[in-house]
Amino acid sequence: MVMPELPIILVKGTPFECGQQYGTAASKLIHQNIDRYLQRWQRKSGTGRSEILKIGKEFITAIGEYDSDILQEINGIAKGAELSLEEVVTLNARYEISSHAAIAELPEGGCTSAAAQPEVTKEGHTIIGQNWDLWPGIQGLSVVLEVMQENKPPLVTITEAGVVAHRGMNSAGVASCFNALKCSWDTASARTPFMILARGILSSDSLSQALKTITRTSTTASGNFLIAHRDGIAIDLEVTPRDVGVLYAEDGILTHSNHFLELTNRQGMDDEIKHTRPDTLLRFHRARQLLESAQGQIDFENFECVFRDHSSYPNSICRHVNNRDNWLMRAATLSSVIMDLDDRVLYLASGNPCENAYYRLAPEILQS
Repeated sequence: MVMPELPIILVKGTPFECGQQYGTAASKLIHQNIDRYLQRWQRKSGTGRSEILKIGKEFITAIGEYDSDILQEINGIAKGAELSLEEVVTLNARYEISSHAAIAELPEGGCTSAAAQPEVTKEGHTIIGQNWDLWPGIQGLSVVLEVMQENKPPLVTITEAGVVAHRGMNSAGVASCFNALKCSWDTASARTPFMILARGILSSDSLSQALKTITRTSTTASGNFLIAHRDGIAIDLEVTPRDVGVLYAEDGILTHSNHFLELTNRQGMDDEIKHTRPDTLLRFHRARQLLESAQGQIDFENFECVFRDHSSYPNSICRHVNNRDNWLMRAATLSSVIMDLDDRVLYLASGNPCENAYYRLAPEILQS
């Protein structure tokens, strides 16, 4: 299915002003996002809207303690979109709430990320990207958010409308992708949500600061960040409530999907997504295999081939809905992004990249 390009929203000013501009510009999409998540959770668990929002409200303190500027921006989003703070926080903590005991959502999974360092790319650039896979009910509810923030690097993120960040890059050369993980160490406590961590990474002016935004806090759930810097470094962090596993590029290539590669064989830790979506065991390997086939001359077209790959279709890197799955497990690639950190450009495909062309974005705010 051919999908339209994502809307671009540019905001600037204080954290509250940025949020209010964002909330006003994306108000309709934000309302739809919140309604669809709440309807999904209510259908799955029978938990009422007010009870779900009460769970979301518990994250307010954790967000404020992590970064008061981000909480102010979320306040601004709520103001601009004419929503309560609890509703917007619930959307920003949707990853954690999906796994809450009251919701008991089946583990998410499907995203595939990859990075290539300068020693193996055709032009000596650092390239990173991912396919974002999730349930089709939120297709078309994402935006490209450009943020000119005070005292922090300008950033661009491709994110669900109303969410402060997901995958993206900033003017300081930091870029990040996010993949779901789930393990038996995950808890129901309200700690720093992963989308808040994603914003922390993209607000960092160096790779070391980006790593600190993760290691200085604790999380409720597990998740994976593949981070790169235009200095030519890629690093992967498997984040859990108890520990952070670290992976480095091998022969200039680093890939990840939805199972643990570093935090394995830990006593009392069960890696849950590989049981519900065993295709993860293939996707990270297939991505690496395809990049290795370029024999050290990796470019945008090679990443494009990775993210359009249909090996083990429909549960492939380019994921398509499998109607035999339980309705809660149905997922598809909703968008794909490839980022060249040296050229400071993003190539974005909305929908399945096998059906939609990548288009080029060269945001002015990244050129400073």
